[in-house]
Amino acid sequence: MADPATLARMLGKDSDPTYSAAARASVEGRSVLVTGAGGSIGSEIVRQLHRLSPGPVYLLDHDEGALHSLQVELNGHGLLDDDRTVLADIRDGDVMRRLMERIRPDIVFHAAAHKHLPLLERYPAEGIKTNLLGTANMIAAAAHAGTGTFVNISTDKAAAPTSVLGATKRLAERVVAAWSGGPMRVASVRFGNVLGSRGSFLPTLHWQLSNDLPVTITDPRITRFFMTIPEAASLVIEAGEMARTGETYVLDMGDPVSIEDLVRRFAIDLEVTPEIVYTGLRPGEKLHEELLDGIENLTGTRHSRVSAVIANGPAPATLLDRVDRLADDLTTLADEELRDQLWDLVDSTAADLAGVR
Repeated sequence: MADPATLARMLGKDSDPTYSAAARASVEGRSVLVTGAGGSIGSEIVRQLHRLSPGPVYLLDHDEGALHSLQVELNGHGLLDDDRTVLADIRDGDVMRRLMERIRPDIVFHAAAHKHLPLLERYPAEGIKTNLLGTANMIAAAAHAGTGTFVNISTDKAAAPTSVLGATKRLAERVVAAWSGGPMRVASVRFGNVLGSRGSFLPTLHWQLSNDLPVTITDPRITRFFMTIPEAASLVIEAGEMARTGETYVLDMGDPVSIEDLVRRFAIDLEVTPEIVYTGLRPGEKLHEELLDGIENLTGTRHSRVSAVIANGPAPATLLDRVDRLADDLTTLADEELRDQLWDLVDSTAADLAGVR
């Protein structure tokens, strides 16, 4: 796979993170939990935290191999008997509550999620359990443990969602907002694709081109937003310092990129000629991603690359109860019924947001 610097150069991106004095001060000496710590974004947040003189950093993931690899990278060994390396599943609320009561982190960066759109269209219950219920478990456990700041990692697919992935992440944003007004500062951070993340388009593209295979693209017109993993992680840390009352922050990712153009630039770099096969948009997939939906607008923050969604409004008072009821229905409802329940929840939160504009 092309290295991060090469990927950044192709798209004119900056892969060298910088931090404001406020962001540094917000992390220094504080204990931090990163969920999804073995993933692309979670592991990069962990790497960058280690440059900012935090207190203990706890790594939570359900993938033991990913935890082992990250521990080797950070510490030079893979001794998985460190209390700060946590093998657990955010979908187990009781386990999360006991964990949070034990470690009581000052800050939580919640990066654990299912992110593959087509898979979640086929298996909506898995998306609901991880992206929605897992987030509800984590933020409830954090609040009860006295956590000071909770930062939820979201996606541009949460704006005007058309997929199970987008719907679950949109509702996760609203669940986070439902915990505003208390002593814990809470926020979500929304951004698009990151260059070279595990299982994403670019590693697949590299494999196809390197093995003289046809490159599969859904549509010749399709575009996506991209940023490097280091810049995304650094801006998440910046947004975490600004978290207050359930805001959703949107990161500046520049202009959308033509996927076909990216394929051709990548092929030039590898000195190959691509054969492109168009497969058609899949269920839930958009031709062009959006950062906002029709009831949202942006306002600036102290950081030039971080904006806040205005008129986000409070989450409906009944949202958390309805999420609990959806959890109860997971074992009895068929996939299509689950989708209907999910979209009913999305529609109800959209109506509440429209009412506060």
